[in-house]
Amino acid sequence: MCEPITMLDIFTCLLGALFFIFIGFRPPWQPKKLQDFRHKEVQDIPGPLSLPLIGTRWLFTIGRYQMSKIPEFYKDMLRKYGVIFKEEALYNVPIISVVERSDIETVLKSTGKWPMRLPTAAVAKYRKAHPERYASTGLVNEQGGKWHFLRTSLTTVLTSPKTINDFLPQMDEIADDWCHLIKQRRYRDGRIDHLEELAGRLGLEATCALVLGRRMGFLIEDHRCEVAEKLAQSVHDNFVACRDTYFGLPFWTAFPTPNYKKLCESERNMYEFASELIKTADESTKDSAVFQSVLGAHIDEREKKSAIVDFLAAGIYTLKNSLLFLLYQIAMNPECQKKILEDTTKTYLKACSMETFRLSPTVHALARVTDTDLVLSGYKVSAGTVVLCQSALACQSERNFNDAKAFKPERWLNEEKNQTSATAAYLVTPFGYGKRICPGKRFIENALPIVLEQMVQKFVITTERPLEVVFEFLVSPKEPISMTFKDRT
Repeated sequence: MCEPITMLDIFTCLLGALFFIFIGFRPPWQPKKLQDFRHKEVQDIPGPLSLPLIGTRWLFTIGRYQMSKIPEFYKDMLRKYGVIFKEEALYNVPIISVVERSDIETVLKSTGKWPMRLPTAAVAKYRKAHPERYASTGLVNEQGGKWHFLRTSLTTVLTSPKTINDFLPQMDEIADDWCHLIKQRRYRDGRIDHLEELAGRLGLEATCALVLGRRMGFLIEDHRCEVAEKLAQSVHDNFVACRDTYFGLPFWTAFPTPNYKKLCESERNMYEFASELIKTADESTKDSAVFQSVLGAHIDEREKKSAIVDFLAAGIYTLKNSLLFLLYQIAMNPECQKKILEDTTKTYLKACSMETFRLSPTVHALARVTDTDLVLSGYKVSAGTVVLCQSALACQSERNFNDAKAFKPERWLNEEKNQTSATAAYLVTPFGYGKRICPGKRFIENALPIVLEQMVQKFVITTERPLEVVFEFLVSPKEPISMTFKDRT
């Protein structure tokens, strides 16, 4: 005789049904089309195991991934989960990564009046704790109207084509001096074993010349400026500390961890060392359009000084790393050096820079906080969600570029140019995209071809050591970097 059905039985069945619905189970009798009729939600997006409170941050502490290899982590996520995947930050806040070009375009085009990006929380905490120096958390970290006010007040002249065009003759002189320094510092066989140190000096000289309006002498062989050297080291330490506090477990929010102490020290040193350089400003600084525009801005005096410090730090680091990536690609592709010499239009120089930006960007992904609800690869993503546009991964996909992993400047020229430019519009974005684009973009884009032209005219550039990369909040070449520069006859 059958037992009567109890309320416990009914409850158990309902609980089981809810469980299978929750995990997305499709019974054999349910058509797949019916199940897929609705857009899937963020919680359906695949990704690595997320733990309560700490999300997926455990992968970089007790897991097998290293914070210095973050781009490799995302490459692995793409291989495991496909063109859209999810990680989770502190308190299990979802962070969605998209690799499809159409999804990246959707995200970047959907941003509103004031695009939002994730702030560097540790830097924001430090600057809020030091109101005697900082009136805000800075141009990178502020959002909304405050960000827009800082951007328009401080960067209008820096981003102006006229400012950069007026600076180019001086950049040509700086490039010539750097080539002379290369000749002095190389071994008899033309080899330089620590090219990053010389590239850092070039970054210092060029950035200070643009921002402060005067040559500092960092490219003179026997000139040693302790303040400049400490500034360069502090900039490096700051980026690494930003990486470690951002991607590591957030114990620094409760007490000062070693990484947070390192960040505080680097922030303090950057401010003090840059201030020393600013104090050396002489009459020639009055001719600096950038410096004078910042001084003349109708804004808190603290904002002016911190902005100049940030300009110097970002310019030094970005120019150094971008140049090293460019020289490596040229060294590995000697036929490109010949084409540079033969090209009287100088368009091939720019093509080499653009191809380096595509293959070796210093920024591997762009972060946005969505303003509106979006559908990305079939998943409904609500407004206010953090999305990472994985542009570096997209740039190395055959779906976007033919022979995607090869260095081919020709793709930016002649009949291929239009197609490449159209595809690259939302993918080749080493300086960001839209209103939050890096203010130094025009400076770097114009400086690199000038340096490259002089280098190729004077030297045959080669290398035998593969270039490894390391993630230091920006993607950087792993040191030491060795290349050979033999006189061109």
